[in-house]
Amino acid sequence: MRTQGDPEAGLETVRTGFRGGLLWGAVGVGSGRVLQFVTTLILARILAPEHFGALAIALVVQTIAMNVTELGATAALGRGDRDPAEIAPTIFTIGLVTSTVITAAVFAGAPVLAAAMGDPSAAPIVQIMAFTILLSGLSGVPAAMVWRNYLQRPRALVEIAGALCSLALVIPMALDGWGAFALAWSRLAGQLLTTIGYWRVTPQRFLPGFRRAEAAYVLRLGMPLALANLVVFATLNLDYVIVGRNLGTAELGIYLLAFNLASLPSSLITAVIRTVAIPTFGRLHKAGMLAEAAPAALGAAACLALPVSALLVGLAGPLIKVLYGQAWTGAAGAMIGLGIFGAGRILTEMLADLCVGAGRTVGLFWVQVVWFVSLLPALLAGARLGGLAGVGAGQAVVIWLVVLPVFFLMVRRTVGAGIGAMLLQCAPPAAAAVLAGVAAWIVAGAVREPFAAVVAGGLTGAALYVLLIGRYVLQALASLKSLNAAEAAGVPAPANAADTLSLRSAP
Repeated sequence: MRTQGDPEAGLETVRTGFRGGLLWGAVGVGSGRVLQFVTTLILARILAPEHFGALAIALVVQTIAMNVTELGATAALGRGDRDPAEIAPTIFTIGLVTSTVITAAVFAGAPVLAAAMGDPSAAPIVQIMAFTILLSGLSGVPAAMVWRNYLQRPRALVEIAGALCSLALVIPMALDGWGAFALAWSRLAGQLLTTIGYWRVTPQRFLPGFRRAEAAYVLRLGMPLALANLVVFATLNLDYVIVGRNLGTAELGIYLLAFNLASLPSSLITAVIRTVAIPTFGRLHKAGMLAEAAPAALGAAACLALPVSALLVGLAGPLIKVLYGQAWTGAAGAMIGLGIFGAGRILTEMLADLCVGAGRTVGLFWVQVVWFVSLLPALLAGARLGGLAGVGAGQAVVIWLVVLPVFFLMVRRTVGAGIGAMLLQCAPPAAAAVLAGVAAWIVAGAVREPFAAVVAGGLTGAALYVLLIGRYVLQALASLKSLNAAEAAGVPAPANAADTLSLRSAP
């Protein structure tokens, strides 16, 4: 029988938590993304592009603010190397104070923020969405505890309930003529239900408290991550600002739909992986096994992400017509660059999670600064020279030629993984994905009817990818299990290993 102090039991806890967490994380994230996608498809037939443009402006402000509310402190809980009772009350206080302050600032500054992004009429939408920031601060610690303990089943149910709540409200409100307000109020209601859900399913509840020593620990880890998050989300939303100011609100709405479709694989795959990545990477780092695991983890992400993004690029034109209708065909031009960008984004997120798992977050801030500085002129030039298609192209060029090389260098330095080993894992799926995307584009171009073009091109590209790389995909996924061979080296059981095994199994 394995005991809590047994290294073998510690490794088994990590493996079991990873497998179960990944499965239920996929269910929860997949269901939530599908519900959001279906909602967008329906609303695209009801609302005008300018309504989506107003929402995009509010989302820029909300996304940036929500990702700095707790100053990155919940990462200290997620890594699983400290007793949560020691640090959770302090993290709760930090999140509550910062989210309250930021919510008030966004609400008061909404007119200025909306005007700066090219649409003063979006100010009330920004003010409504501001309250989701406060709710995020209230749910930060409960969500981190669920994350830490691989409780992805209750997390999946919470996220699905929030998405269903938003869906149940937004469609009748949109049909009743609420416009962009339907999008804002429904998202606020969904966030409220999600916050309540996390408080119900969290394995431990904590009240606010404060210890100076613990605050120093969590902020030393979290502040660089929070600053990096601030820059990265400013970077990822810079295109909205440039499109809104230079091309107009209606074009911004079209771009929002193109971005959502093109980034669907990256947001889905990244969110699924993130449900287990940082807790697992933190434990592997503690055992001295993270450098060995990094290439296989990156290769598995590439196998999943690259072919889907390639098919989206190859089928962009007919896919937009099938999903959104003729009125949104302008989104197809942006889809090409954005699909290529989405594939790169999955790899950057995995590389960033490796650094967080290793407890080395300072470099993330500087990578995001490089990203932002490089992206600004690329997007301005793209919008001026090529409109929406130029903006998408600017995103793709910067992430593949600037950001990814810097990330590889940083992971080599912080994690110890070799760049050659990581590239070797990514090269075969990348080459096969390019060929699959080209094949899908050729076949789809030969078919006039959009739906038939999507089906024929998609099946052709997918079949070619499986034919070229199917065996490699299985080997890459199986290589993650090779960590079992290091079992003899021993992995110290996490402090809450016994609790992890006894808790209910399941943002």
